[in-house]
Amino acid sequence: MENKIIIDSAVSLEHIGSIFQILSKVPQFVEKNAKVSAIEVLPGGLTNYNFKVTVDDVTYAVRVAGPGTHEYLDRPAEKHNAQIMSDIGINAPIIYYDEFYGHQVCKYIDDCITLHIPDFKNNAEYLKKAAKVFRKYHTCGKQFKAEFNIFRECDAYLKILKEKNSPMYEGSDLMLAKVNEIKAAFEKNPQELAPCHNDPLCENWLDDNKDLYLVDWEYSGMNQPMFDVAALVIEADLTAEQEKFFLKEYYGSDISEKQYGLLIINRFLCDALWTYWAILQIATGKSHDEYWPYGQNRHNRAMALVENGSLDKAIAELNK
Repeated sequence: MENKIIIDSAVSLEHIGSIFQILSKVPQFVEKNAKVSAIEVLPGGLTNYNFKVTVDDVTYAVRVAGPGTHEYLDRPAEKHNAQIMSDIGINAPIIYYDEFYGHQVCKYIDDCITLHIPDFKNNAEYLKKAAKVFRKYHTCGKQFKAEFNIFRECDAYLKILKEKNSPMYEGSDLMLAKVNEIKAAFEKNPQELAPCHNDPLCENWLDDNKDLYLVDWEYSGMNQPMFDVAALVIEADLTAEQEKFFLKEYYGSDISEKQYGLLIINRFLCDALWTYWAILQIATGKSHDEYWPYGQNRHNRAMALVENGSLDKAIAELNK
């Protein structure tokens, strides 16, 4: 019988080839001589390319890792960390993982929707649910394989950018000075580390009307939990009132000035990191027109916290 495949017109020939190559490495597919019947693009993802693929009438999420990502991402650590999160019901079940390149096949969460900015910004219930998910894995007691040290990450990105003689945004010297000032403050006031996702953008959240899942754990590692909270606050474009509501839901109580200050500090660090990341994408061959404005927006938002004094206030609160 002829095997017909329905392929989304947005899927390139290159990615079709990559998808079939990845599926050919999955033992259970090879053993059954499994057949692909449909491929479609999944939303979200700046680093990688994601697809919904139907194999023998079962749907899977296939991630084709972005070119060059194995140069700066710890793929073996991601495999370890993501499996822990699958085991406790936070991540989708993992079927296959390529430890070198980072290609991945997961069970697709049936009847789910991918969340977007308006879902969090306009629906307080999603903020409550996300706060509970964060608390669940931040306090799970598990140990991730790697540490996501924001300062080492920034140094690593900047080292590559210097080697490639990449242009930087105006004001980048002041940004780096503030990063180093925060580093010194954390050395004086060490923060407890916990398993963290480190990139919980809105499109990494899936809702199947029963559970809220958080997927794509490639930047995961032990980190201070407030980095995750700050990342979602930024990605969901929450107002000051909403971020305080979110923090209260996360802690389960009223928040202190120091707790709110930690959010401000981590908002700055998060935007600083992704500023450097955006320039790195350009340096490794991705579109300047796409990534330069993205990084500029990150840079401007981080520096606004410097200009309005809220970052200095937060650092002073940490140092009390």
